[in-house]
Amino acid sequence: MNLSKYRRPIQFAFSGLVFYVISVFSNGLAIVFGVSIVLGAVFGKMFCKWMCPMGLFMEFMTRNMNEDQSKAHMYNYYKLGCPISWVQGFLNKYSLFKIKRNEATCTSCGLCDKACYISSLNTSTSLYKKNKETPAEAFSCSKCLKCIDVCPKNSLELKM
Repeated sequence: MNLSKYRRPIQFAFSGLVFYVISVFSNGLAIVFGVSIVLGAVFGKMFCKWMCPMGLFMEFMTRNMNEDQSKAHMYNYYKLGCPISWVQGFLNKYSLFKIKRNEATCTSCGLCDKACYISSLNTSTSLYKKNKETPAEAFSCSKCLKCIDVCPKNSLELKM
């Protein structure tokens, strides 16, 4: 299932829910932080790109930039963002769900690395090259799933 095509509506819905919880409950920020730690252990750093009101705002602010500028801004934001970003970034490596590559079907076309804001900015990472760190487990990977979307052979997927 191509979940990333539903990312924007999911992001709007969860951003609204997060904003509601923070503004209505006196301990709303603690609730959001606690839930985000659990989500980080399961999914990795998906909160920023899929649920966070600030992530939504950052995307809005970078929408008129060229692709390289937008990638650089998003890379820095998802790397430095906030305490939730830090905790989920740490949990990215250990989360249950990971972006995995099927080596048998991968043609090493490189489209995944071009789509990935981490690989396009950091040449020591790659989703398909051997002897490189995978950006999918990097601290700054927000699991936007663009790498999965562009793969012509469906060799990448988010799974346990």
